[in-house]
Amino acid sequence: MNAVPSRFALSRLVGLAGSMALACGLLLAPAGAPAHAQGLLDVQCEGTFTSEYTPVLTNRPQDVSIANQNSYATCEAGLPGTSATTSAEPGETCVNLLHALAPFDETITWSGQSTSVVHWTSVEDTGGAATFTGTVTAGRYTGDTAEKILEATDITGTNPELCPLGDGTISGASGLVTLTLTSL
Repeated sequence: MNAVPSRFALSRLVGLAGSMALACGLLLAPAGAPAHAQGLLDVQCEGTFTSEYTPVLTNRPQDVSIANQNSYATCEAGLPGTSATTSAEPGETCVNLLHALAPFDETITWSGQSTSVVHWTSVEDTGGAATFTGTVTAGRYTGDTAEKILEATDITGTNPELCPLGDGTISGASGLVTLTLTSL
C-alpha cells in the first residue's frame, strides 16, 4: 500500500479540519455579540446642495454667514428629505469654501413630515469636496451616525478661480450631496 495519501484524501482531511475549526469557532463565539456589528443602514440619499456666502468670500479671513439648502431627493434607503441651515463662520476664506469651521445643527424634514436633527461635529475638506461627520441628536433616527459628502460642481462669484490668489470672490457654490445615516 502507498504511504503517501492521495490528493483526494488530503482535500477531505483539509475540508474536515476546516469544518471542525468553523464549528469550534461558532461554539466559542461570545454570546452577546451584536447581530449588526457594522451598523444598519437607515438612510442613504443623493441630491443637490446650494450655499450662499454673505459677505462674499475672499482670500482674507472674515466672519461670514453661510446659507445652505440641501435636497436629499433620490434614496436607496429611507425617505427623501430637505433642509435649510444658516451658520455663522468666523475667519472663513475662499480657500476651503465647502467646510464649516464650527459644529452646527441641520434639521432634515423627511417626506413623511417627520424630522431629524443632525449635529455635525467635524469636516474633512479636500478642495472641491467635503465630508461631514456627526450624529442624529433628535427626532427620527436618533443615535444614528451621520455622514454627508458635498461635491461642488458650480462655483459663482467674480473670477472665483482667482479667489485664492486675491483677484476674485466667491458668492456661492452648488453641486451634489450624499447623506448616509447608520444605526449602531
